[in-house]
Amino acid sequence: MATMSRNSAERSLELTARTAFYVFALTNLVAAIFAPIQDCDEVFNYWEPSHYLNHGHGLQTWEYSPEYAIRSWTYTGLHSLLMWLGILPLRILRYNKSTVAEFYFLRATLALTCAFCQTRLYSVIARTFHPRVAIFFMVALVISPGMYHAAPAYLPSSFAMYATMLGLAAFMKGSGGLAKTAQGIAWFGIGSVLGWPFAGALVIPFVVEEIIIASVTGEVFEAFWRLFQGAGRSLVVLALQTAIDSWFYKKLVCVPLNIVLYNVFSGGSRGPDIYGVEPWHFYVRNLALNFNIWFFLALASLPLLLVQHIAIQKAVSRQTLLRSLVFVSPFYLWLAIFTLQPHKEERFMYPAYPALALNAAIALHIILTNLGSTDPRHLVSKLHPQLKLAIVAVPLLLSFNVGMLRTIGTLTGYSAPLNVYKPLHDPTIARPGDTVCLGKEWYRFPSSFNLPHGVRAKFIKSEFSGLLPGEFSQANVGFGLFPGTWLVPLGMNDENVEDPGKYIDVEHCDFLVDSSLPGTSPTELEPDYISDTERWKTLKCLPFLDASQTHLLGRLLWVPDLPFVPAQLRRKWGNYCLLQRKAIPGTLRLTIMSTLGPRFAEHARHLARTARHHCINVQAKINTAIQHVDINPKAALYAGLLFMTCVWLAITITNRMRHGKRNSTTRPNTPNLERRTPFKAAERPPGVWIPQPFTRPTASPYPSWSLKHTKPLPYRPFKHGPKYHITMGLRTMSWDEWIELDNQYLSYHALKAERIQERGSKCCKTAPEAWGAAVELVGELCGYLPERYPGLFRRLEGREGEGMRNLITGEVFDVGGLRGRGRGRHGHGHGHGEGEGKGEGEGEGEDPMTMCARMVQDDLAIMMEGKDGQYYLVAGAILLAGFWRLEDKFGMGLSEIHTSGDVPGFKEKLEKGMTNFFRRVKPEGPVLRNNYFIQVDDKLAWSESIGSEDAEEGIGWFTAEKNKAIQHHWFRCERQSLRRLPKSGGVVFTIRTYFHPITSICAEPYVPGRLASAIRSWGDDVSRYKGKERYGEVLLEYLDQRHKEQVEGGLVVDSEIEEGRGYPF
Repeated sequence: MATMSRNSAERSLELTARTAFYVFALTNLVAAIFAPIQDCDEVFNYWEPSHYLNHGHGLQTWEYSPEYAIRSWTYTGLHSLLMWLGILPLRILRYNKSTVAEFYFLRATLALTCAFCQTRLYSVIARTFHPRVAIFFMVALVISPGMYHAAPAYLPSSFAMYATMLGLAAFMKGSGGLAKTAQGIAWFGIGSVLGWPFAGALVIPFVVEEIIIASVTGEVFEAFWRLFQGAGRSLVVLALQTAIDSWFYKKLVCVPLNIVLYNVFSGGSRGPDIYGVEPWHFYVRNLALNFNIWFFLALASLPLLLVQHIAIQKAVSRQTLLRSLVFVSPFYLWLAIFTLQPHKEERFMYPAYPALALNAAIALHIILTNLGSTDPRHLVSKLHPQLKLAIVAVPLLLSFNVGMLRTIGTLTGYSAPLNVYKPLHDPTIARPGDTVCLGKEWYRFPSSFNLPHGVRAKFIKSEFSGLLPGEFSQANVGFGLFPGTWLVPLGMNDENVEDPGKYIDVEHCDFLVDSSLPGTSPTELEPDYISDTERWKTLKCLPFLDASQTHLLGRLLWVPDLPFVPAQLRRKWGNYCLLQRKAIPGTLRLTIMSTLGPRFAEHARHLARTARHHCINVQAKINTAIQHVDINPKAALYAGLLFMTCVWLAITITNRMRHGKRNSTTRPNTPNLERRTPFKAAERPPGVWIPQPFTRPTASPYPSWSLKHTKPLPYRPFKHGPKYHITMGLRTMSWDEWIELDNQYLSYHALKAERIQERGSKCCKTAPEAWGAAVELVGELCGYLPERYPGLFRRLEGREGEGMRNLITGEVFDVGGLRGRGRGRHGHGHGHGEGEGKGEGEGEGEDPMTMCARMVQDDLAIMMEGKDGQYYLVAGAILLAGFWRLEDKFGMGLSEIHTSGDVPGFKEKLEKGMTNFFRRVKPEGPVLRNNYFIQVDDKLAWSESIGSEDAEEGIGWFTAEKNKAIQHHWFRCERQSLRRLPKSGGVVFTIRTYFHPITSICAEPYVPGRLASAIRSWGDDVSRYKGKERYGEVLLEYLDQRHKEQVEGGLVVDSEIEEGRGYPF
């Protein structure tokens, strides 16, 4: 009867697996919805790459650079695929308007996956050990703040934790056999390979157990086979991962090996220690905070087991003792290994959390077993039952309260970063192409999934001086799938050395996230943007805990702001705000400030004082009411928290439903009738172009143009120092100036024909989506050139077809044939000049950009807008560029084209303006710009001094011979025009290169002195970009000498402007 009673009691303690799953799932889902992201590595190393895979753009850390490759695209890709599949039904129903749904879907999926793994281990513990041990295991995980963050985290250490639970469950299922060992090793192996390689250390005790059993029983072969089977399954997963990662990185990569090599065998200025080191007791403090009493029980499990066996010798058999020792040892092993490592982080403990909970449950079970003893030989038998209950219940209730208070404290104190971005999802506030800037709050950014489509996160300089993430390449044409995974990004290093190219100027920010805390003083790099109400408007502010001013108790636990709590113990708060740049025209701003400013400011201050007074009165009344109500404080606290949670959920669900309804019923915007500049186009969705009725004005014939006597225009686009200004340098263009031809036309034409024949699609190429734009460009040239240069070109008429004839070379350019082929071949490959030299049959099967190249002396390129609002190089005839190759840039976005070429000051000074210009330029607003370079060889098409044109790497100024004689120095000037095609919306570049010996242009008055002054004004970045170190000494010496000679010959330097020598001549 006693046995039956004991069994019945055990069954009453045991929860079914389904009930346990519900408990675990509910707890984890609450964490998935409300828990702030604690580690910026989770955002930048996992959420951002997933955003790139699913949406084409995201922030990239150095770990994802192919040069280092210590992050697995297999791991990231699996999670990205989960998000894509999970949101697919909403996408099909056209309900999903925001990426926030993807963010929370993945967090919920991870939370439920963790709950499944917890339930699996719970069930096996109940069968293998005792139902009471399983209950304690569940309680330890459910009420501990550590699991609140670990369960839904998108981190390899959390994935390794899931695998650890399945591995422990597999090893617990029996006392031997192939299935148990092979499954256990396989799960630990999967956690190590796909998650974190160091998690493999947790399997060591079980492997040692197999070896010991084999040596005792003599079943060496069977044990070896079990180990081999488990390791083999792990190796299969590793092989699949290596194959997938190698496909993404476009080279053979074993990411787990790279992780181990970097973390274990790096030294000096490399390795994990450069990110900070902690004392040996870091994990003791951290685990005590996150698991409180359960951590100390886990530490006591091994001594208690030994005492139980040696001193009491009743509770367990030797076989059970051996198994118990094996199961409690992983936690000690893990804690010892990572305590010895100088670099410590909380997430490094995640894989051992299940082992900690198991150890604590076993320890508590042993304590309760002995406390319940009625053997008169034991001292505990003489204790009163109520005292025994108090000894057990008080610490457990205290643990529950402390755990809950710490979890609530974290939620209420640090949840602002997850919620402050919500106003951006209002389409009247943020639009595609806008920029959200992060300064000192960069490490709390919750990922691009929390931003609307087309809105990008950028960094501005703060006091942080380490390496910030860059951006994945957004090249999307000609590079295959996900080129950002294998294109080597700029400015990356594994030494945490700051890259200034990661920053933009704050003036280019549309929105800004900043915090203002009482304990933090503004600095030059971290000003108080929130108080700068002249430039910034506050969209949303949320309270944020100021840890530096809050008492230790308030930092560790939730402390209510109630009257009976001493002021020094209450939590101190600051503001965490989303700001929007104010856009007020300069003259209007001055008028407002001068006339209405004082009165408005005084009125605003009065309103603020009144509002603050009312808030204080309301708070005082509430506090007084609370003091006079006789209720149980704990019951009130928990009831209040439950009520607030329910209200929060109701408001959140209601807002999302209302937001979705509002999006579906938005009224059309009132037409904007304000007069626009020539550079600003009407608002439109990204990637959508509505054909415009614009027709280019008829060009006037070039006065007295001659193929023999019309000389190249003398562009000399350099200015006197002392300062070199990095700007776009745009100026308006007359339509008569679009294409410039001169007496070098035939030599350029011959050189182009030679390169088309030799290099083909390496130099001339049109992407399928740009075919229509390229054909439109052919048509535009065929209309313009006969008008401007009637002695060289004649337009086809009548039965001749649609196009143009070159009267000198006899070439015919058939636009109609291109349009016909475009309709039939859209989406297929394109030719590259097969028609060259065919006379009347010229153009059949020819790429339209090749046809354009044969018409003019310019190189040409077309950029088109993608759905993300960025412009991409999708068509080009780049034959005479000198320093860059079309094949390297084709398909890249505007920003990447410039950053990949290390264009000086692009991120800081040019990117914002250039992006806005491309978005707003109208067909009737063409512009011009000029630039110049120095070249130390006489090759117009490709400067051989920087390396072979066919070299895959090793191209750059560093290969050029230093200080060559002045006869080898050439002046290279580019005249670029930019215009938008009205029908396709493509933005066309024409790049005309003028190429002269330095000695030739220095014969011109004023040129040597002005060029020398300009070169000396270059900053270090511009000098590196233009290769000054290779020719500067010789060139400047020559320029100075020629300038001196001109001055001695009677040149009056101050007369240059008077003689009409203005920019760019």
